[in-house]
Amino acid sequence: MRLLPLTLLPLTLGLSISTVQADELDQRIQFIENNFQQTRDHSELWQWGWFGFLGGAAVAQGIGANVTDDDKMQYDFTVGATTSFLGAADMLLNPMKNHNYYDELAAMPANSAAEKQAKLGKAESYLAAAVKRESYEQSWVNHTLAGLVNGLAGLAVAYDDKRPIDGWVTFATGMIVTEIKIYTAPQTMIEANDNYQNGNYQARAAKPEQQRWHFAAAGPQLFASYRF
Repeated sequence: MRLLPLTLLPLTLGLSISTVQADELDQRIQFIENNFQQTRDHSELWQWGWFGFLGGAAVAQGIGANVTDDDKMQYDFTVGATTSFLGAADMLLNPMKNHNYYDELAAMPANSAAEKQAKLGKAESYLAAAVKRESYEQSWVNHTLAGLVNGLAGLAVAYDDKRPIDGWVTFATGMIVTEIKIYTAPQTMIEANDNYQNGNYQARAAKPEQQRWHFAAAGPQLFASYRF
């Protein structure tokens, strides 16, 4: 009987370590999932709001180019339809998918140890993908490509259609729209990844922060509001 406590000690220690590991798994999964929950609505509204705006603008300007009798307006509509189409195509080819990631994670079970390991692996891969997409939106590469497209549009109006002032207006208008799109893009997962990599993954409260940016698209018009 005196050997019993010594026999039980390794078993008790093993159970304690397993419990700590299970708690950490839960904490890490919950941290990533809650951050995706926080950015879910923003991601979905940004993705489809801007796609609706750019796609609607491409369609409206394309129609305008075919019905107007004014040569200058026809040229402007053609240039605008082209740049808007490129922007809408980019939204489809390189979409913001944080909202999809959250929905998929929320649907995954996490009851057994195997399920938790599988969910954590998926959560970490989604986190990496979300950070890559958010970082690209803010990157100098994206700014440069936007400047190139808008610059070519402005040059076409200025030199091909021989209207330098209108060319500058075309370039400036395109850049303003692009910078607003970049400025309003989700960045939640960039910060979340920094905290996660530093081991600061204390789970967020279940209720996500209230979304401040709101978008609505109506044809070629995009309405945006920010709640302070």
